Amino acid sequence: MALPLTVLDTTVLIDLLRGHGPARDYLAGLERRLVCSEVTRTEIIQGLRPGERDAMDRAFRVVRWIGVDESIARRAGALGRHWQRSHRGLGLADLLIAATTQELGAELATSNVRHFPMFSGLRAPYE
Repeated sequence: MALPLTVLDTTVLIDLLRGHGPARDYLAGLERRLVCSEVTRTEIIQGLRPGERDAMDRAFRVVRWIGVDESIARRAGALGRHWQRSHRGLGLADLLIAATTQELGAELATSNVRHFPMFSGLRAPYE
């Protein structure tokens, strides 16, 4: 039987890149397949600090990358229509990551819970 999926939000990968112990411990303890949206790759590269390139390359190798296809784009649009009036801070990147998670039937790991109101009961996996 295949392991369940966890989509890692950009915040979790950033914490891992920056050596945040609780993020490293959380990921080491997971018995799940790790995936990320290509949107996360874009956000990481955009915010990369000097000296983080090697850590980024290592982190990028441990996950499976999911591109944005039509079903993800449509779902992200529907999520935006539903949530943006009540949650004005939602950006396109978060909508695409949420849509990817839902399309895969996966769990979302994020330390930025307020950007994902579409997941009831969502909690940060570490402090």
